Amino acid sequence: MSQNLAALEQGLRQRLAVNPGDFAALVQLGQLLLQGGSLEEALSVADRAAARNPGHGIPFSLQAMAALRARFGPPPPPRPLPAGAAISMRTLGANGRFGNQLLQYAFLKLYARQHGLGAQTYDWAGRDLFGCDDPFPARDFPGLDESQADLFASLNGQAPVHADRDLSGYFCGHTAHWGDRKAAFRSLFQPRPAVQAWLEPAMAELAARGRTLVALHIRRGDFGQGKFWIAPADWYARWLTEMWNGLEAPVLYIASDDPGVSTEFSAFNPVDARDLGAGRLDFYLDHYVLSRARHLAISNSSFSFTAAMLNEKARSLVRPNPTVQALVPFDPWNAEVLLPI
Repeated sequence: MSQNLAALEQGLRQRLAVNPGDFAALVQLGQLLLQGGSLEEALSVADRAAARNPGHGIPFSLQAMAALRARFGPPPPPRPLPAGAAISMRTLGANGRFGNQLLQYAFLKLYARQHGLGAQTYDWAGRDLFGCDDPFPARDFPGLDESQADLFASLNGQAPVHADRDLSGYFCGHTAHWGDRKAAFRSLFQPRPAVQAWLEPAMAELAARGRTLVALHIRRGDFGQGKFWIAPADWYARWLTEMWNGLEAPVLYIASDDPGVSTEFSAFNPVDARDLGAGRLDFYLDHYVLSRARHLAISNSSFSFTAAMLNEKARSLVRPNPTVQALVPFDPWNAEVLLPI
């Protein structure tokens, strides 16, 4: 570690000695530790940052990258910067958590591909999971947020092309704006071989428990206000009850940030990431199983919505609808990512 980085780390530790809850210091220290390969301490510091701000993207990203690198080793190195015009997304990994990050990365890559531009990002969990090896940004392009320009119109050739700009946003609008890019979107998020090998025993265990995989996503931990409303569990139970006996040897998987939710569905003998030994990588096992379920019920969350976008096996896809107070069918490629209450 260089003298400058060592001095920065010492200063951050001193700040935290005085104020252990200093969120900015925790984040910066976690980033330094991750870069230096001190993964166990990086994970511990990221946990402390996440406890201070549960919905923030950066602590999640630090937690994910530290856990993934402890399990699978370092990700592929970034490719050298090619010549020519480019776009970057410096906020990737900070603007929301996993589902948001998938939408942001997909927009960056598909925009770059559409307009013949290079794509640049900093470190994020997609490097570990999907083998993304995009170059790191070499310089600070002028920022351009989705609130300042119709970036989807630009993607689709209906507005000027933006090059040598740093794009930002959530890209959580209506998915019809992605056009006919379903296959291209899905191709970005295939697990790299080491990750796929880790997933296979869990999927085999689910297959051994039943022939028809049914999955629910029930998000509660950092939800509950405004557009992040929580659908009652009985909406999901009603949907399950109506179809369960008509399925061939069903097995229920529940993805949730509430470890007690499985008890609410005990009549269906559910399985969750803990049963499959996912440990700190439960977020990705959850997302992967949701993306492989034959019958999927999501929450009002980009996490499970993006899993639905990736799902090529589903016979039925439903989401909570506050107007009818029930789960309703939807097409993830022709719908709003989030429904307002």
